Amino acid sequence: MILGIDIGGTSIKSDVYNHSGQAQNLFKEIDTPVNLTLKTNDISKALVTLINDYLAMGVDLDGVAISSAGVIDATLGEVIYAGPTIPQYTGTALKALVESNFDLPCSVENDVNCAALAEQWLGAARDSSSSLCLTIGTGVGGAVLLNGQVWRGFSQTAGEVGYLPLADKTLQDYASTTSLVQSYCQLKQLKNASGKTIFKAYDEGDEMAYQVVQSFCAYLAQGLLPMIYTLNPERIILGGGIFQRSEILLPYIEAQLKSRLQSEQFYPDQVSAAKLGNEAGRIGAVYWFLQQHGQMD
Repeated sequence: MILGIDIGGTSIKSDVYNHSGQAQNLFKEIDTPVNLTLKTNDISKALVTLINDYLAMGVDLDGVAISSAGVIDATLGEVIYAGPTIPQYTGTALKALVESNFDLPCSVENDVNCAALAEQWLGAARDSSSSLCLTIGTGVGGAVLLNGQVWRGFSQTAGEVGYLPLADKTLQDYASTTSLVQSYCQLKQLKNASGKTIFKAYDEGDEMAYQVVQSFCAYLAQGLLPMIYTLNPERIILGGGIFQRSEILLPYIEAQLKSRLQSEQFYPDQVSAAKLGNEAGRIGAVYWFLQQHGQMD
């Protein structure tokens, strides 16, 4: 059994998986121990405690597979860059921490790369020769899979598409869930809202909800264009909580792409929503672990 752990800026989620990627219903979730005021984190301590908890339950672990926010050196199993949402995380040697404390093999991979690998293994990118996977949330994360392998770039930062310039800002300034909510709040003069709020209003015929959803899709499609022209991916997989409403979003995005691309020759074979939801990071981490340690069934 493999312990899959997904470290995000808000929470740390974990479960135990068999070698076929099936969860064993031992799910745990804790708040990510960060202090933004003091600019500190206690992730290493929380990770040790979490693994000890599973071992105390009598779970026989073959290893630990970690999906983590930040730029990851997947060979070293180390965080080589992390943004301000997880202060003092850069330089954290997660693989060495686990292996030195528990004598268990460990692998570490970026969370969006893990989500892409999960979709390649068991989801919407299965059997594809190439795919571009985006996760839309607080920001916009991306991963590129070529012949089943993550393309990392020479400094491990390939796929950081949220920083692509768009108009006077970046893609994630216009096409993240955060930006969608901010736009809706500005139009409606609300102090706060959520994606669920917007789609409920959309379902009820709110014109402003229509407006912000269509604008969001137009910006996302605009950001996808240079990726399509550069990579010519067979499939584009779009994930994140917002794509639970893919029946609304995908037709807008597909229409925008088809109207803007130079020719149908450039259009991917398939544009679809991710299938594995919030579990994708953990499943992909397990898949990466099994690949690294030659344990695929």
